[in-house]
Amino acid sequence: MARPREFDTDQALDDVISVFWRKGFEGASLHDIEAATGLNKQSLYRLFPDKRSMYLAALERYAREELEQANRILSGGGDAKQRFQKLFGGLVALAQAGKRSGCFLCNAAVDQAQLDKETKALVNASLKNVERRFREALAQSPPYQGNAERTAAMAALLMAAYFGVRVLTRANAPLPIIRAAALEAVDKI
Repeated sequence: MARPREFDTDQALDDVISVFWRKGFEGASLHDIEAATGLNKQSLYRLFPDKRSMYLAALERYAREELEQANRILSGGGDAKQRFQKLFGGLVALAQAGKRSGCFLCNAAVDQAQLDKETKALVNASLKNVERRFREALAQSPPYQGNAERTAAMAALLMAAYFGVRVLTRANAPLPIIRAAALEAVDKI
């Protein structure tokens, strides 16, 4: 009879995310992953065939959770501007609280997406999902209702600002710059 797993796979994957997020794919060693998860190599390889699989699973989980969180905010009450104010306000609040880790998806876009086609496909699909969700949130409010071209243009601007604020946060930019970038983007709505 097979011995049951003695660890939480979701928690293990969250720990794997933290290692790749901090160190990137090349900088993260199996030893780093073992230390972060508390799992040995054999347990990790039962879950994932190799380091690349760990990275892709971590990136997929991160992107899914980030989109779910954004969906909750963008599906809330108020008009589009109010919902995006809340979304961007959350980024500013994180930076203000000293949580300067940025965005794992942004890291993957520059760290591995140009080197690995699976990572590139995952990053591109995630960005398309964010863009689609931004368009949907905008399309619910004037002046975007019924104006697909204007909606798409604003969604693109907001995406650039959203991910730009995440990069500024990771780069430890001064809080007034982060706040100004976030507020100016939302003011354009």
